[in-house]
Amino acid sequence: MPFTDDAINALNLQESQYPLEFFQTFAQQVTVYEDNDIWVVDKPAGLLSVDGKTLKVSMLARLERANPNVKLIHRLDMDTSGLLIFAKNAAAQTNISKQFIDRLPQKTYQARVFGIWEDVGATGRISVPVRYEPTTKPRHIVDRDWSKNALTLYEVLAHEQCNGQAVTRVALKPVTGRSHQLRVHMVHAGHVIIGDSIYAEGLALEIAPRLNLHAQQLRLKHPVLGAWMDWESSVPF
Repeated sequence: MPFTDDAINALNLQESQYPLEFFQTFAQQVTVYEDNDIWVVDKPAGLLSVDGKTLKVSMLARLERANPNVKLIHRLDMDTSGLLIFAKNAAAQTNISKQFIDRLPQKTYQARVFGIWEDVGATGRISVPVRYEPTTKPRHIVDRDWSKNALTLYEVLAHEQCNGQAVTRVALKPVTGRSHQLRVHMVHAGHVIIGDSIYAEGLALEIAPRLNLHAQQLRLKHPVLGAWMDWESSVPF
């Protein structure tokens, strides 16, 4: 559910009054890897990656309080948890941003979707364009006439139960990086991600307290060393 104006103002005020020690401790708690050039963190669900138009509480803003040199490279949806990489200087930011443009980084997400979706071990690909639909803000939709394609690879990991309902655990690998791509592709597949406050309804929304989507693995080349590096985050659901 969207925040009310009063709630946004209260959150912004609260964040502005926290002491430096809060941000330093937060940075330590979320750090997965850090060196002179890059900073890999584990973003909690419910926190923006970067400040919004009104809500000024985000991962970037908090890290900047601990280290003003931190620079944004990519984002996760507010409701998605998991691995984010930031740069600590302009050269590293440029290098890794170009890697994302060239689709070199390898990203794996885990999700739990509503219902039984294919056999365990099944793999496949979803290749349909995704675009923003302004009449149903903030939703995105599949539009086969849209010029920019979106490609997701998937693997069925397990069939499970969540609060008495059948769900399927899947690994999702976005080849492209369209906004809401994984969420919309799961809707398109007929198995919405559980706990998705934007796309799920009824039991699919109610059985999970949060969006069950987590950026579990990230692999890319170090901007200075040139070596491939891998990071993994524990899935919290």
